[in-house]
Amino acid sequence: MKIETKAIHAGDRKADPAKPGAFIPVTTPIYTAASYIYESTAQLDRVLGREEDGYCYSRYDNPTNAALEELMTSLENGHGALACSSGMTAVHIALLAALNDRRKSILAASALYGATTSLLCKVLEPLGIETHFVNICDLEKNPAEDYRKQAGLRADGNHFKPAAARRRNGPHRGNDARRRCRASRG
Repeated sequence: MKIETKAIHAGDRKADPAKPGAFIPVTTPIYTAASYIYESTAQLDRVLGREEDGYCYSRYDNPTNAALEELMTSLENGHGALACSSGMTAVHIALLAALNDRRKSILAASALYGATTSLLCKVLEPLGIETHFVNICDLEKNPAEDYRKQAGLRADGNHFKPAAARRRNGPHRGNDARRRCRASRG
């Protein structure tokens, strides 16, 4: 299937298999419900316990997220996808997953989005994940080569890559992540 076709049709317009002959919507519906009703509390209990397919609470899963995740899996030819409610949630989950089987060390640009720096210093550091900040515009004046060999991940801007990935230089905006990280500890 061509990518254009996948982009339009993957993950959408599901017919309800429990209702043969039921209608199929022309576009993928957006579900705004926070919770879902079932015929009995026993059935809801089975859905909550993942013993039966279904949706129980939109923070856990909902048909709109499921359609988006199916679409992204199809477009990326992947094995699965996870839709997050914010970019920082996505970064947090990606970092924890990427560092699962690597050395707990990150090589990060000193010019990062403030919330990314807070995540690295206030959330991941107490978990034992070490972050080394370097000026990516002037690596000659930094001990980056030593850190690059040790780090499990590198953070350039807001993009995290395995340490073996190609170095990407960008404009240094003067944010001193090391200073902010030290200040957050105190």
